[in-house]
Amino acid sequence: MTQGDAVEDFAVSSILFAPYRLIGNRLVKLLPFFESLKGNLIRSNLKISLPIYAAYMLFFSAAAFVAVFVVTAIPGFILGISIMPLLALALAFGVLAGASTFTTLYVYPSIVSDSRSRHLDEELPYLAIHMAVLSQAGMPPERILRSVSMIGSKKLQSVAAEEARNMVRDVNLLGLDVVSSMARSASRSPSRKFAELLKGLVSVTESGGDMTRYFLSAAKGYMDQVRISARQLSEALGNIAELYVAMMVVFPLMIVIMLAVMGVLGGTLAGVSIIMVMYLVAYVAVPVMATIVLVFLDGLMPPR
Repeated sequence: MTQGDAVEDFAVSSILFAPYRLIGNRLVKLLPFFESLKGNLIRSNLKISLPIYAAYMLFFSAAAFVAVFVVTAIPGFILGISIMPLLALALAFGVLAGASTFTTLYVYPSIVSDSRSRHLDEELPYLAIHMAVLSQAGMPPERILRSVSMIGSKKLQSVAAEEARNMVRDVNLLGLDVVSSMARSASRSPSRKFAELLKGLVSVTESGGDMTRYFLSAAKGYMDQVRISARQLSEALGNIAELYVAMMVVFPLMIVIMLAVMGVLGGTLAGVSIIMVMYLVAYVAVPVMATIVLVFLDGLMPPR
């Protein structure tokens, strides 16, 4: 690392710790209210402590409140809006911005944790096979974990490799034995299946069992689950396709035909002209329904 890189890293570190330096000492009494975040921070592998993240949440929420309050109040003051309605409007927008920022930062670790859990579950069948091959070659658990920690690339990161790197770190830096490191990682893993794999490996290692047979048995179970999930996904995609045809093809055509007939006969719909209703269907209802379908698809599709 060059001197310039060191200076840049120090500057970035100073900026990142600025919120904690400003309000960290005042957070002692508030930390119990953020205790539910601690588990999500550990499972998300964000590598940030609870006090520092709580300081982030409060600092950036307050910054969002002040920024939106000022941005709303100053133009209104220039335009000559009455002071009381202007302050009420700026306060409402500021509170909304602060609350939105706080909520987003609060749920972010759980979102990252859920994403890592999905990726881990997807990698498990291939991970178990990889570990079975290594154990068949006579590698001990520690060397297997070191090999797993090197899986992945810059374009395709492996969550299992991240977990293995954490276990190797515990052994090298914290002085834990490999069994304790695996047990510790199992208790902190975002994936229940990965935690069960590690707990089983701990039991096999302590009892001197056959690791290769254990990994092959686990891989077979995971592959069976993958086949079942693929079948369920195929059925769900078929249902989504039917929903897409109904919402994006049949429904708009029926509405447009009905509105066209009503337009020929004359009149309005709830006081709104027929042409305006057609515009709403074409430019509002159809995009909203398409977004709903995309959200369903995003929830159904595998992470990678």
